[in-house]
Amino acid sequence: MRFEHHCVQDVSFLLRSPDHRGANYCKELSNSSVITNLLIKTPAWELAESVIGAGRIHPVHSGVQIALRFPTMEDQPANFAPHLDGVLKVKEGIVQNFTALVGILLNDLPDTYMGNFTVYPGTHRQYEQYFREHGPEVMLTEEAFATKHHSPNVPLPERVQITGQAGDMIIVHYQLIHAAGPNLSDQIRYACFFRLDHVDRSKDWKAPLTDLWMHWPGIREMLPEL
Repeated sequence: MRFEHHCVQDVSFLLRSPDHRGANYCKELSNSSVITNLLIKTPAWELAESVIGAGRIHPVHSGVQIALRFPTMEDQPANFAPHLDGVLKVKEGIVQNFTALVGILLNDLPDTYMGNFTVYPGTHRQYEQYFREHGPEVMLTEEAFATKHHSPNVPLPERVQITGQAGDMIIVHYQLIHAAGPNLSDQIRYACFFRLDHVDRSKDWKAPLTDLWMHWPGIREMLPEL
């Protein structure tokens, strides 16, 4: 509760700015043990290692996203702003991909339109094929990656808003298109997101974009055809 109360106090001044749409709050807490322990001191870490590999994930000491979604009076929007992470610097020639996105829910989300983490199933495979056909460098040359944070050449399936309970863990592949759903409820959505990186990913950032499970040995074992 101290975490929640601090965040509410911390963001109160931001709510006075209609232009503020930041998704990362309370940054002074993001490196604290109360936040990082949500992953590394719970079964979530073992689950992550079971698919990415024991001892193969870079230590998580910083960069945790404390993600709050505040109630809105807007109608249900048609566009949830689907996106890939790590493309904010593509105009500078930098792709900041990683291995897995892990979310920990900090309050119950029994229904949709409560600020739910939203996914577009199968898009990780669609982008694997797209990068095979056009090369991972297309992220640097195709304008849409810089402006829309995804390619309009890859069609989006019907989105799925993830419901769950406080303490639930969400783990998705880096290449899965996702979004933050609108919050039409009467409560703030609290969650923390961790970007996990396999220790070998930075040696060749392009390779895992065309080989989905390169750094997911736990998944490869379940898919022997790979």
